[in-house]
Amino acid sequence: MRFRFPLYGTVMFWFFVNLALVAALAYGFARMQFRVGMEWLLSGHATQQIEAMSGLISADLRERPATRWNEVMDRYRAANGVTFAIFRNDGRQVAGPALNPPAAVLEKLRDRRGPPPHNPPREDGPPERRTPPGGPRVPSGPLGGPPGTPPAGTPGQGPPARFMYFLRAGEPAKYWAGIHVNVVHDDPVDPRPVTILIVSETITGGGLFFDPRPWLWLGAAALVLSALVWLPLVGGITRAIRRVNTAARNIAQGRFEVRVPEQRRDELGELGGSVNTMAAQLGEYMSRQRRLTADVAHELCSPIARMQRALGIVEQRAVPKQAGYIEKLDRELQHMARLVEEVLSFSKAATLPERIAPEEFALADLVAEVLTREAADARVEIHIPADLRLHTIREALDRALANIIRNAVRYAAHAGPIEIHALAAAGAVEITIRDHGPGVPAGTLEKIFEPFYRPELARQRTTGGTGLGLAIVRRCVEACDGTVTAAHVAPMGMSVCLRIPQGE
Repeated sequence: MRFRFPLYGTVMFWFFVNLALVAALAYGFARMQFRVGMEWLLSGHATQQIEAMSGLISADLRERPATRWNEVMDRYRAANGVTFAIFRNDGRQVAGPALNPPAAVLEKLRDRRGPPPHNPPREDGPPERRTPPGGPRVPSGPLGGPPGTPPAGTPGQGPPARFMYFLRAGEPAKYWAGIHVNVVHDDPVDPRPVTILIVSETITGGGLFFDPRPWLWLGAAALVLSALVWLPLVGGITRAIRRVNTAARNIAQGRFEVRVPEQRRDELGELGGSVNTMAAQLGEYMSRQRRLTADVAHELCSPIARMQRALGIVEQRAVPKQAGYIEKLDRELQHMARLVEEVLSFSKAATLPERIAPEEFALADLVAEVLTREAADARVEIHIPADLRLHTIREALDRALANIIRNAVRYAAHAGPIEIHALAAAGAVEITIRDHGPGVPAGTLEKIFEPFYRPELARQRTTGGTGLGLAIVRRCVEACDGTVTAAHVAPMGMSVCLRIPQGE
């Protein structure tokens, strides 16, 4: 079974595929032109979080000696689910779990400015705040570094280290974020500024590196805006196609009066106009064909009647040895007369709504009249509520029921009772006529309502009729705005169901 994917879903799917391709192209172009790295993830809220975290860690480090910095790292690791470590600007680790940073991370850790010089503080300079022995020394230089630290970019000192960085490196790959803080490792021989290194196996970093929620909100907003922009366009296209499809189905069922609203000014509007033109031309063609069929049948009635009268005169004057020929000729004329009568009935059935007004009547009374006329000697079981009433074209329903019951009596009266059921459901009345006969061959149920179609089992002239009986049934039921279907009944038999709107 083939999966049906609606046109609306197809258009929206390819729209988002195109949107994703454009976004990927824009990202690749920006990365190539502006050398965009992973640091862009640290913009905005992530930067604020890391800066706030580094401020808290820096305050804790200043209050404790370097020998207790491991306790600080362990506490922040337990609280945030990521690894924290302290590195000097020469690449040496001084606190936190033992790490082996890859070369790309070490390159960013090393500060080319080297250790701060041991210049004694000037008398007019800001005094250096002392800490207990063994604790971190808090610099009080003019740039926030140790006293005497030259400004960034001083000749001979090399470029300063970046304030914050973020990259993916290592094997297996991990995410590394570093931020230089205003804390100096109080090494008595070589004191140096330190960097807080944050390591995570995922890009989110416990929410410090990357928070997916804003991106989810952005995606949701993009979806909503795209829907607001595309819904009217795609909805208009699918509605137009749906209207054309509905009109085509109605035309296929013979409802040539249907029209597609010609509101659009594009190719779909032209398609609707073409469908309307086709429906009008087909309707006119079918009307001419019906008129021609009715006229031909009507014109045939007179010569057939004259031939029957002439045959009666010949029969009176014929000698006994000619009786067989005359009887055969009489049967042929009778068959021709029935065929012409059926053609006339078939042609007139389409014009019943124009000639006869609907009326209200009891369904049980109509069925009783039809059975008296068509099945007086057959066994029939009737299951129709006495108070069930219809408001429709009585003559059309009478003719439809008569043809169905006549067929059931002809082909299945010997096999068991004919059952007639009726019930009201959802504003309509369902009338089911069931027999226990041989039915029709499989695959012919849809064709038996076509004009001049006769199943293989009924192709003999003596039993098969003209092939117009059930075609007249469908015409009459459609004149009542109803539908007719046929179905096989196990183990033997066939049922014909008429669904007629109950009316006012």
